Amino acid sequence: MADERIGARPALGQAYALLAVAAYATVNALLRLVAGEVDAFLGSLVRQLPLLLIAGTALLVLRPHVLRRSAPVFLGTRWILVLLGAGMVSFVLGNVVLFGALDLGGLVVASAGAQAGMAIGGALLSFIVLREPPTRSQLAGVAVVLVGLAVFAVPAFQGATDASWGIGVMLALVAGVCYTVANTASRAVQRRPATFLAALGVTNLGGAALLATIVAIRFGADPQRVVEELGQGRIVILLTAGAVNAVALASVTLAVRYTTVTVVATTQSLVLVAGVLIGWLAFGEPVGPSTFIGAGIILTGVLISHIPVRKPHRPAPVETVSATSSK
Repeated sequence: MADERIGARPALGQAYALLAVAAYATVNALLRLVAGEVDAFLGSLVRQLPLLLIAGTALLVLRPHVLRRSAPVFLGTRWILVLLGAGMVSFVLGNVVLFGALDLGGLVVASAGAQAGMAIGGALLSFIVLREPPTRSQLAGVAVVLVGLAVFAVPAFQGATDASWGIGVMLALVAGVCYTVANTASRAVQRRPATFLAALGVTNLGGAALLATIVAIRFGADPQRVVEELGQGRIVILLTAGAVNAVALASVTLAVRYTTVTVVATTQSLVLVAGVLIGWLAFGEPVGPSTFIGAGIILTGVLISHIPVRKPHRPAPVETVSATSSK
């Protein structure tokens, strides 16, 4: 059963989720500047470095009691392994699968499919793993968001010349589900008090460690070769994106502390809408009618998912006083 304290401030969780949307949209805009020019694994690792530095330093300095074996509030080896594994699934497997989706389905199809996977995965993992079944309004919101994402991607589907986009859609859906794994693990761990830093730091450490291993195998332990591969300009862009990404990941970790994974995953679909606006305003990318219609449907779905559940009003019991006569 979920800790009552966690779900007691859903508005705060929604605010953190919206902050994450703004941060992720900014990250995507920065990554657009170097898209196709850097190795996927190497770029992902550099992007993780700012958060790894911040969270790692905080863990070393503060030494949270939940990560100390001698402390009575120690999380336990099992939960630490869960966080490490969730970071690997989200930050490595999710990214690799998404790159395949981008290659086969294109940017719009992959982005819409990933957001759909996050919405579906968030609802399923919330129900199956966390035992927090989505409310009717949340399920309705997810359904409306999925319709909006489909409308959003209509032009890309119409322009497809073969069936490869279908494989791209499936890969994108898998990537989206992978991204919700870390959110689910973070919410499960944060049912205990004072676990935010541990959840954020350990998941990031898991993803960064696996990425570093893969990069070392691909490029060797030669920093000069890495710098030459990326170039100083791209490194600056990736590190800047990483700093903003740290804000996004911290916001999501806090969001799932106060509201459900379903609400957070549904809200994340607004990243696609914000990305379109940034692409239109900053990069002059063309935007068609279906894009605006799809964005409007997505926004409607998010608003529906945030409708609070009304608890049935129960009248207060009437106290009856029995009087006894005494003589």
